[in-house]
Amino acid sequence: MEKKELTASDVWAMFAETDKHMQETDRRMQETDRIVKELSKQMGGINDNIGHHAEQYFQDIFRKKLEFGRMKYDEMIPNLAYKGKEKIEFDIALLNGDSIALIEVKSRIHPDFVKELAEERIEKFRKYFHEFSDYRAYLGIAGFSFSDEVLEQASRYGIGIVKQVGDSVEISAEKLRVY
Repeated sequence: MEKKELTASDVWAMFAETDKHMQETDRRMQETDRIVKELSKQMGGINDNIGHHAEQYFQDIFRKKLEFGRMKYDEMIPNLAYKGKEKIEFDIALLNGDSIALIEVKSRIHPDFVKELAEERIEKFRKYFHEFSDYRAYLGIAGFSFSDEVLEQASRYGIGIVKQVGDSVEISAEKLRVY
């Protein structure tokens, strides 16, 4: 087989073909990026809907059953929020004359959230919600799904667990700690 010498026009033709392939690859990557962004947006919407459903479900339960950790409460405040320099919100706040139960709702709880609730979020609550400064504060996490690690951490921090069991809820709050 005979080797053919490449001419300058052959080399330029090869560059042009390579450039054409690179442009097509770039176009495909941009289209893939657009599709990924759209899917991410849709998934975020689904996660938001699941989160709103969980909040509504547990708020409805506590609106009817004003009890947490064997304590009776007088009222339930949904989405107790402070919106100043920093923002903080608690999905459910149960109040009586001297106690407040702050219950966060998640469809699925990550172990890091337990620590964040017990160490950071309660600190912000004490910092910004001065009207409850004399109240004993109790923490709870409500959700549809809990890992063993989350349950262990919640027990260690003295945080109550509220989980859906069939058509009702089960509350585990025997080791509640006052914050």
